[in-house]
Amino acid sequence: MIDIEKIYEESYKHYNKAKKSLPIDFEKRAIFENASALSDVVPGYSAEKLDFGSYDNDKFAVVFIDIRQSTNRAQIIGSEKTFLSMHAFFSPILQVVEHYKGVVIDFMGDGLMAFFGGDSSELTKDESIKNAGLCGRDMLLVISEVTNKILENDGIVWGLSCGVGVAYGDVIITKIGTNETFDVKAFGDCINDASKFSKGDNRVKVSKYIRNHWPAGKNGKISFSDDGEGYILHHV
Repeated sequence: MIDIEKIYEESYKHYNKAKKSLPIDFEKRAIFENASALSDVVPGYSAEKLDFGSYDNDKFAVVFIDIRQSTNRAQIIGSEKTFLSMHAFFSPILQVVEHYKGVVIDFMGDGLMAFFGGDSSELTKDESIKNAGLCGRDMLLVISEVTNKILENDGIVWGLSCGVGVAYGDVIITKIGTNETFDVKAFGDCINDASKFSKGDNRVKVSKYIRNHWPAGKNGKISFSDDGEGYILHHV
């Protein structure tokens, strides 16, 4: 189980640091580092060791989290509060991913994608599925108990609402680009499914595979309900 108090403390420190460093002309600066800094982190695969046109296959549990109405929210509350909101969002979310031994593959402007498992991971297939689902559940928990409380305490009353999607399956890892500018990217139906499932509101939606292969345990506190497209994860 994650430690909400510890996550809040670390996230609050990060938030205050970001707030104190706000430059007058911050709108002219990049809020986040270039995405290429994270792109070569598919577990077990390095751009330097792959040839252009070659590919490898692996299996991962994939988690997407997406902020709902992020564009509309940013237009209404303004750039400065959006800047602070993103710092209040990413810090606790990343701590949850790390707790469940996931690897962040990509930051989007209003969310992120993380992988769990794979051939090079210490997690078994069952563990990667369970960790991904529990990570999704606890992502929503820290949004409510950490992110939105930090924002509310600072007078930003429009809190964040997020959806989480989780899927498992084959992923193709390939090297793209030129000799001077290259990258390792991952593609697969499970990535598309996790992204699609993340379009809900304050819920974790998982694929049929995740539901059917969820590890059974004594006194299980996780249940699922079919919504016609995927399965909503519930903490009983």
